[in-house]
Amino acid sequence: MKKLFIAVMFVLFGSQASAWVSKGFVPAEVDIFTVDIDDQANDGCWTNIGEVKRYAEDKLELAGFKVSREKFEGYEDKQHFLFGIVVIANRINEKCYGNIKLEIVKGIYDNKIAGMFVAREAGANFTGYENANRYTLELVGDFIKEVEDPQW
Repeated sequence: MKKLFIAVMFVLFGSQASAWVSKGFVPAEVDIFTVDIDDQANDGCWTNIGEVKRYAEDKLELAGFKVSREKFEGYEDKQHFLFGIVVIANRINEKCYGNIKLEIVKGIYDNKIAGMFVAREAGANFTGYENANRYTLELVGDFIKEVEDPQW
């Protein structure tokens, strides 16, 4: 029943995408990026995880950002940003249904208050795909194009 409910929700809400980034978000204002993957896909719904991570790292470097290829262990300095890629998916009747979330965030700590600053985010649902591989690469590419040429 739970899987049926999830499938119905994805069909009703289809492939929705949204994105934004500030014009002030430029390589000169960012010391370093780390790309972090959160794989919550099941049953082979996302199999090119390493390719997506390398693609995101390469695209950020081509856009002029410095990228750490080490595992994220915490923020190194004040202008250290994290590019998070989250894929949540399940297979139902041989097709995958899920959500892809992309975000650029930075941890902040000020006057004993901790929080997350979101510099950019985007997301999309997908329904009836063989897997999320190609769609994830497409979304990452579009996401970084917006980072390269922000419209806000």
